[in-house]
Amino acid sequence: MSENKHISIPKNVETADQTDFHFLRKTGIEYIEKLGGKLWTDYNSHDPGITTLEVLSYAITDLGMRMNLNMEDLLTSEDEDKNIHAQFLKATEILPSRPLTELDYRKLFIDISFTAGHKRPIRNCWLVPNNEKLYVDCKTGNLDFKPIGNKVQSFDVKGLYDLYVDYSEEVDDENNGCGKIGVNLQILERYHANRSLCEDLAEIKEVEIQKVAVCARIGLVNKADEELVHAKVLKAINNYLSPEVHFYSLQQMLEKGLTTDQIFEGPLLENGFIDTDELKKSQLRTEVRLSDIVSEIMKIDGVKEIHEISIAGCDNVVKQTNDWLICIEKGRKPELCELSSFSYSKGSLPLNINDKKVQEYLQNLKREEEVLRADARQNKELALPQGTSYDVAEYATILNEFPDTYGVGISGIIGNHTPQREALAKQMQAYLLFFDQILAGYFKHLEKVKEILSVSGNLKRTYFTQALKNIKGFNKLVSDYPAEDDDALTDALYEELDNSVERRNEILDHLISRFAETFSDYTFLMKSLYGKSADEIVLNNKQNFLNEYASISKDRGLGYNYTLFADSDIWNTTNISGAQKRIARLLGIKDYTQRNLSQSPVLITKTQSGNQENFTWKVKDASGNIILSSIKNYQIEYAATKTLNEAIYQIIQIDEEDLENALENLGPCEDNTCFIGNMNIRFSGGGNYYFDVVDDAPEKNVIATHKRTNPYPNLNALKNGIRETVKYFKYDFTEEGIFLIEHLLLKPTVKDYKQMGGIGCMEIERTFKIMYDIEDVAATNPVQYSETFMHSCEEDCETDVFDPYSYRVSVVLPGYAYRFQDPDFRRYAETVIRQEIPAHVLAKICWVGDRFTETQTAKSDLSEFEVAFKQYLSDKSKNNLLNLGNSIHQLLIALTNLNNIYRPGRLLDCAKDDNDSLDGKIILGQSNI
Repeated sequence: MSENKHISIPKNVETADQTDFHFLRKTGIEYIEKLGGKLWTDYNSHDPGITTLEVLSYAITDLGMRMNLNMEDLLTSEDEDKNIHAQFLKATEILPSRPLTELDYRKLFIDISFTAGHKRPIRNCWLVPNNEKLYVDCKTGNLDFKPIGNKVQSFDVKGLYDLYVDYSEEVDDENNGCGKIGVNLQILERYHANRSLCEDLAEIKEVEIQKVAVCARIGLVNKADEELVHAKVLKAINNYLSPEVHFYSLQQMLEKGLTTDQIFEGPLLENGFIDTDELKKSQLRTEVRLSDIVSEIMKIDGVKEIHEISIAGCDNVVKQTNDWLICIEKGRKPELCELSSFSYSKGSLPLNINDKKVQEYLQNLKREEEVLRADARQNKELALPQGTSYDVAEYATILNEFPDTYGVGISGIIGNHTPQREALAKQMQAYLLFFDQILAGYFKHLEKVKEILSVSGNLKRTYFTQALKNIKGFNKLVSDYPAEDDDALTDALYEELDNSVERRNEILDHLISRFAETFSDYTFLMKSLYGKSADEIVLNNKQNFLNEYASISKDRGLGYNYTLFADSDIWNTTNISGAQKRIARLLGIKDYTQRNLSQSPVLITKTQSGNQENFTWKVKDASGNIILSSIKNYQIEYAATKTLNEAIYQIIQIDEEDLENALENLGPCEDNTCFIGNMNIRFSGGGNYYFDVVDDAPEKNVIATHKRTNPYPNLNALKNGIRETVKYFKYDFTEEGIFLIEHLLLKPTVKDYKQMGGIGCMEIERTFKIMYDIEDVAATNPVQYSETFMHSCEEDCETDVFDPYSYRVSVVLPGYAYRFQDPDFRRYAETVIRQEIPAHVLAKICWVGDRFTETQTAKSDLSEFEVAFKQYLSDKSKNNLLNLGNSIHQLLIALTNLNNIYRPGRLLDCAKDDNDSLDGKIILGQSNI
């Protein structure tokens, strides 16, 4: 039986051979022996061939030594835009995430500070589920907060939380920025900026106190400061009853033995780092044990013994039945009460405690903690190593390393200067120039590594070289050499070799793999949709993905912030969920902003000619100008749309480099017409220029024409117009977008209103208030109470009742876009959507709508949804109590009316030969839609 062996890539593959001159010389001679051993037998140093080998070996050792520079030295640049800090994502940018767990949110709220003096308003807090029950009428599927109907079922809505806050002593009840109202507003602001998908904060409550008395007689060592000991005893007991959470600096966390990924896990805090294990131990106590208090007191320096100690409750909340244990009511925090008593003695001598001095010690202990907190706040970044910038690309020709007798160096021919010697020297110079240029390219590549492998790199080339310098008589050896322009030299030497799009794709694949991401399936699918232009489009998708990766990674589970009420935060906005952004970038959606997707740059026009309907199409640019249109009428709308997609496909097929080469050589053509890819260039007799788009048929049938108010007046204007048109369709034109609706946010949240004037208003303690009476709402003609709830059953309500709110989302995409019509891309997109949203969230995915300008019936569901969704977002963000009930009602109707659309297909019998050329084939018993 064969044994499976784990295959791994070795970490250390460095041989250091590149810096070993003797190894290089020996290896070179071995190659010479194999290739020309029968003709060349003298391998001593005096041989000119060996001298050449030695000079080349020396140059390679120079390159090897530069490669062995410290990594920070290789990556450092004097140009700030290319320096090491611009090449990497910092630990604070890539390792933290948005809050996900209860502990994450607790850290986020404990981190809140007052601006003045950075005082800490929250000692601790606890996030607990808010169990809200909804009742279902199993006959109708209607929902309510109370039992309705004759056959009732119920379920608890999940994803809602209450926050119990333990305010610090500095926080008062006054209505000011430093009071509890101000703290609550900061909590809400932080929460909604970091709200997880399909979750919400229902109520903020101040944790209630359960008073506990501790009485103790404590013996001290003779040298102890009794006031200081008493201050430490009070602090230790208070910290046991209600553990305080401390902030630490990065160095302190490292000294605790935590790794970098553990330290930066969770949200990035302003005041330092919180130890997760310490936070776990700071839960609300359910019991107070006398043995624990004894243990805490005995840990204090200066305490010798405890003569007597007892605990007791200060109220009648929970009846005490055990002298060693007090039970704490759920949701309450134990705290020392005024009945507590402490006495101290040294031997048999009782001690008097100066309360004023004790308070001074307590203040000192508090100030020491503030100093540590200030240090934690200032030291939370991992510093990138600072290297020394070297000119690693600097290259000196090997010609000047040869002995002067060769006559190839800067000194030229020494001694007898004859035409024969000059010719031989030039011949050798020309021969060695090849090696010189290759070596110069290697040195230049080493310099460019910092830019090639940077996540923010924007290089268009992947091959590099540099001009050779300080060579005597160089102009007589090489003609038309661009000595002052390295880019021109690179293009002249490597343009045919440098498939920059393919190589840059490989580089980006390497960078993306560092984050455990992949675009392989996406790339394969795009090739079937976009042909040879897929590589350029995918390259642009990868660059966008990497440029936004810090946000895409960190915000992947984030919900949108519905409390932002500016117009720019509601519509035509990037204020969307993190899941939407990540899904959009993984699917290559160019524009993920929340906007009117039905307002497409494509215009479908229907005209009536007798009894015959005709369809034509036009495409607008970013400025609203018509730039492309069909050249004939089509009797069915699908035929027009298919030709539209074909025209755009043909425009984007031409490679960027091929386009530039074709435009450079563009001139008068035979019959006043010529082709660039599938673009037909036409020259008119009046000196004007036009271009059309043709199909792939041998006849090159014109399928679309480029529209302009005026024709291009000259050749340069035509070239610029072609460049702009191709660029627009490759990188800017889009009909794609994505909507995500969190069902939990559609749930009514005010239970006591029989009419829905107050829907959506969360009554948070001292924060949000209902601003009008129920009588005032009646005049607004609100919708019926039941109409604001989602439906809770399918066709057979009595057996299939479900929770429509908890961890459910609806994802709406425009089904008419070119890629979104393709069934293979739809399946891939649905897989990506379900993989990228949190595992506990169920998504309903709808491919809906049609362009707003299209005229067929029953296709306005997308535009109606957009109107309803925009109004709901506005009312929700502004807490518009008078209209929110109606807007939710209209949105629910719009969601119900959404219908999946599919491109037309041809129904074939299952016995029909499977012909891949059959477009849109639907085979009985085999095809899924």
